[in-house]
Amino acid sequence: MPTEISEKEIVAAIRNAPAPVVNTTYLADELAVSREQLGDQLRELVADGVLEHTEARGRGHCWWLSAARELDE
Repeated sequence: MPTEISEKEIVAAIRNAPAPVVNTTYLADELAVSREQLGDQLRELVADGVLEHTEARGRGHCWWLSAARELDE
């Protein structure tokens, strides 16, 4: 069973990215996991209010830290 990446690791990868919005491939590469392994976890973080998300018309998914998360930090 694949190891789950921590919320802290995901948040840090987005914070340290060269742009405030990242795609799934970028995160998977940074965290050394497959996109498939990461997808469900990213959606859970959206549901929890940690991340925001949009699908780029069949070209992939984009993720960024929610404003609420940024204000909490």
